[in-house]
Amino acid sequence: MHNLRQYTRNMLAILLVYMLVLIAALFAVSSALARDATRRLAREEVSHALDTGLRLLGSPEAETAVNPALNPGEVFVILLDGEGVPFAMTEAAGDYLGRLSLPELTAALGPDAPTELTALLPEVLLMGRQGEGGFALAGKALASSNLAMGGFRSLLLQYTLIAAVLMAVALVLLSWRINQPVDMLASAVQRISEGEQVQIIEKLPVELRPLGRGLNTLSHRLSRTLGELTYERDTLSQVLESLDEGVLAIDRQGDVLRENQAVARLLEGQGSAYYARVLACLRDAADSPREPLTLQIGERTVLAVFRPLAARAGALAVLRDVTEHERLERTRRDYVANITHELRTPLSTLRGITEGLRDGLVTEEKERQRYYELMLSEVKRLSRLVSDLLELSSLQSSPAAFALETVDPLETLYEAHDRAQTLAREKGVALTLRVPEALPPVCTNEDRLQQVLTILLDNAIKFTPAGGEVTLSAEQEARHVRFSVRDTGIGMDAYTLEHAFDRFHQADPSHGAKGSGLGLAIAREVMQRLGSRIVAHSEPGKGSEFSFLIRIQADETQQEA
Repeated sequence: MHNLRQYTRNMLAILLVYMLVLIAALFAVSSALARDATRRLAREEVSHALDTGLRLLGSPEAETAVNPALNPGEVFVILLDGEGVPFAMTEAAGDYLGRLSLPELTAALGPDAPTELTALLPEVLLMGRQGEGGFALAGKALASSNLAMGGFRSLLLQYTLIAAVLMAVALVLLSWRINQPVDMLASAVQRISEGEQVQIIEKLPVELRPLGRGLNTLSHRLSRTLGELTYERDTLSQVLESLDEGVLAIDRQGDVLRENQAVARLLEGQGSAYYARVLACLRDAADSPREPLTLQIGERTVLAVFRPLAARAGALAVLRDVTEHERLERTRRDYVANITHELRTPLSTLRGITEGLRDGLVTEEKERQRYYELMLSEVKRLSRLVSDLLELSSLQSSPAAFALETVDPLETLYEAHDRAQTLAREKGVALTLRVPEALPPVCTNEDRLQQVLTILLDNAIKFTPAGGEVTLSAEQEARHVRFSVRDTGIGMDAYTLEHAFDRFHQADPSHGAKGSGLGLAIAREVMQRLGSRIVAHSEPGKGSEFSFLIRIQADETQQEA
């Protein structure tokens, strides 16, 4: 639009110069025409006087008639006889007669047509002709014509200047009339180009009103489109930033177009070697397909998937933390392997015993009874394994089994202690209950609490040698009651303690202590569903301690209130 304004100004300037040149040309032409008209008028006056003088030649009253009748408009007349001697003249002719060469003059005159003799007197328009009985001369001084011509030119120049000034004023007004709406439209276009919504309400010339309406419509549509694009951009940014997956996009030149915060979080910042590696692979993927990239960043596993953008406009990388997925996959594989292992051992034992009995290898009744006891023991082991698996599956799929209720912790502790007393006595382990005289009621599920205490007590008794001690205790801590099971058994090293709650994990790799390896996994699952967590502390040779917290009923009542 700046070019349009400049173009308009240039055109008006050219028009002004053109008008000034036209006025100057008109002045020059008018001056020339006026000069010619003046000369023509002077010739006509001189010619008329000459004709009058020729008629007076030979007339007795020529001398009196020629003066002053033939002296209008400063025209003078001189009459000569046949010898070239002047015999009559006007009063103004005396000033010129002495400067004329009469013989030369009469020799140049003829009877056919008037002869101009201006060369004899340059400042005078002089004409002569031979008539009957003499010669006639007529002339007029050019000074008066030139003076009149100068006055005419002066007057013409004044009118020309007035016309030029009026023309300049008209052009200035026209320029303002044209430039004002053009400047307004140019300003509107500039504001529209900057994304601002404008509304042209000033009155425009008729010729520019359609353009103004078009700019208003364009501004409204552009503003609406920009608003929609801004909304979509902000929405896309919010969606990208809310993703746990990292999104990294580049253009065809390899420059980063977009990335969310998850990229820096997964790759440990833009300055890391992992970020540089992913970016290099992404630039390669813009030209040809590339396989996914797996990065091991500390304890995390990050998977990067690359895809080229449409029309070879760049490439896109999606980063995903697959650590938990890999862990679950390993757990699934280990779970299947452990189940297979746990089922294979008793089945192999049962198969061997059954084949021996079938082939008649056991003939004595006492030995046969021992084999039957072994078979019963392995069947019980299989039954416990299946029961534990069903119990674990039920805990994960049945929320109804965890309905909260008010439970007396002392009653639950005494019941768990009495139930485990028989097993402790058979193992030769002292089972002790240490509780205060009173404990506040807790908010939990009584059956599940009993189940966890039973699992912890069975485990403690199982891994405590004869003569050792297992202690079941409880105490109030702020708004919770802490339940603890401590033993003086073999303890656990750091690796075993880390995996104590894993499924099928047993402290004794040789499986010397019979069990399915699912007890602590079930206990952890139960406590998680009850909103608590089991904490284990152990040292090899110094025993182990398992504890957890249960909220008291008063705390639960306050929360509901």
